[in-house]
Amino acid sequence: MRLANRVRMATVLGAVVLVAVSGCGGGTADAGSSGGGGGADKVTIKEPADGASISMPFMLRVDSQVELGPTDSGMHHVHLYFDGNDSKYEVIESTSMQITKDSPAVQGLKPGEHELDISLRNADHSAAGFDTKITVTVNGSGGDSGSGGDSGGGGAGGGY
Repeated sequence: MRLANRVRMATVLGAVVLVAVSGCGGGTADAGSSGGGGGADKVTIKEPADGASISMPFMLRVDSQVELGPTDSGMHHVHLYFDGNDSKYEVIESTSMQITKDSPAVQGLKPGEHELDISLRNADHSAAGFDTKITVTVNGSGGDSGSGGDSGGGGAGGGY
């Protein structure tokens, strides 16, 4: 009888630990949903919606649980980039910003389906531990791909 109670207790305890561990998340979230980093420092994409069609310019709106601001103020900010290419990003220092064809993030972006990524960053541009992404369809063309007149931006972070 005692052995059966111990086995039952060990089984219940193991199930509780399994449920607790499975509730812990990583540092990323998809489709603009919140997730990740221990309950704080989350950022989600409010606009455009997951699956939306966008044209240049488009409005990016985010919801951040930390205050965003200029990098020189020591505040957090967000990097916007496409298709996981975080070397070509736009710095977002507020909860909304119009993204134009001159943004480094859209340089060379072809029409079609793309992953729009955002990453919460510390003032020194190091990752703050929370990323999220959605899928969008880009209509027309993104930024200047080098053919034609306008030389556009295109550097990592546009000099930020």
